[in-house]
Amino acid sequence: MITYPRILFPLDLSKESQVVAEHVAAMVDKFGSELHIVNVVPTYEGPTFSSVENVMDEIKHNVLQEMDQFAAKHFPGMEQVKTKVLTGHSGRQVLNYIEKENISLVIMGTHGRSGLGAVFFGSVAQRVVQSSNVPVMTVHPVREG
Repeated sequence: MITYPRILFPLDLSKESQVVAEHVAAMVDKFGSELHIVNVVPTYEGPTFSSVENVMDEIKHNVLQEMDQFAAKHFPGMEQVKTKVLTGHSGRQVLNYIEKENISLVIMGTHGRSGLGAVFFGSVAQRVVQSSNVPVMTVHPVREG
């Protein structure tokens, strides 16, 4: 029987993430999986000053708080939920996390944003699907209105 002991949900905190979360919750419940939720903050590439580092730390702290709130709302009562903010290139960081944490299944949205954001995040999903050594379930959230 196929099992997925560790499921990864790359979360972009968009409105559409709520739809993807429903699919994630169903799979975690079905398999009794440990859930890993990650968000990737792009790395600042420019002159490094202590004020820049402080801003990046604050951004990561705020994103982690949002992720924890999202997890509490969409995965209530789940005991095995880990949230983490990564920095760098989204696709590369997600793939590295899969390897490092021995993830067995990835569930991610295909387009959580509009405009250029949709192109960017779509390319992240495409890269993960093409390069991952574990199964990847993609969810295209249906937009209302």
